[in-house]
Amino acid sequence: MKKNKIIISDVTLRDGNHAVEHQINKDIIKNYCLEAEKTNVKIIEVGHGNGLGASSLSIGRSSITDEQALKTARKYLKKTKLSIHSIPGFSRIDDLKMAIDCGVDIFRIGTNSTEIDTLNSQIEFCQKNNLETWGVMMMAHLVYNEEKDYLKHIEYLVDLGIKTIIIMDSAGIFLPSDIEDIFTNIKKKFRINLGFHGHNNFGCAVWNSVAAYQNGANIIDASIKGFGAGAGNTQLDVLITVLERLKIKTDIKINSLYNLAKKFPVLLKKNKIEFKKPFSEPKNIMSANYGLFSGFASKVDYFSEKFKLDDIEAFRSIGKKRLVAGQEDLIFNILLNLKNKKYF
Repeated sequence: MKKNKIIISDVTLRDGNHAVEHQINKDIIKNYCLEAEKTNVKIIEVGHGNGLGASSLSIGRSSITDEQALKTARKYLKKTKLSIHSIPGFSRIDDLKMAIDCGVDIFRIGTNSTEIDTLNSQIEFCQKNNLETWGVMMMAHLVYNEEKDYLKHIEYLVDLGIKTIIIMDSAGIFLPSDIEDIFTNIKKKFRINLGFHGHNNFGCAVWNSVAAYQNGANIIDASIKGFGAGAGNTQLDVLITVLERLKIKTDIKINSLYNLAKKFPVLLKKNKIEFKKPFSEPKNIMSANYGLFSGFASKVDYFSEKFKLDDIEAFRSIGKKRLVAGQEDLIFNILLNLKNKKYF
């Protein structure tokens, strides 16, 4: 069977914002876009780490507004499509209207897989305005079970008219065998475009991405040097090299990609932002093992130390609550209660 050519969606300027407390600014966006265009990447996603409208005191304030970020990217992206990540609750219809005015090409409307019915209004708005609209299933492991609940959620999105769906391993918990199972089952039942967004907590992001492609995905999210939440995303420069060694063709110009990987830490340093190379520390491994959103690891680690809790017990307690992105403020309360139970 002939496989579709891979479309790479570069999420550095959105998911990477998690790694620098959402401080990516206009200068970084400008210079990144100029260099990334040379690589021939097809899509660049821009915004706050949690997407459109998410800048806040509890989640993290961006250094610039969504409008400033999108207008800057649009100015310097001449041939590359500009995309946004929108989670209803963080974002509103007015935010989508602003994104339209800024020239966004692709509207990725997503939420945690257990809350998929919250996407209706934004998807309907995008479709009425003839926008390229993708459905995004975040925290997909929450519906990966023997009953194959994820297929019901895929069907829900398909019934809304969605033709492109991204499966997000937001916790970095999946193994290549899980990805093979998920994508094979989806492809058996639905004729849609499929994508995969990986996190590297178990060191599997690149091979999970390869497994996704080999089992029907034609869109892969990745970031330069793995820059992203927690232990980072699928590392774009490694992924393309691996694909070439597997004789899987992409349109990416690999020498330009390597140059981008070398220049990116310098660009951050110029803007007084420290580049911390993502890797799986014990907190990231525990975070994935208990099914937490990748961005939670540092907060759980911080409060478990502050409250003098056993870190494994802390991660296990948060995991039992099945918290999802956007519920960061509950981490403090859960671990404070755990501390009080310990001493009283």
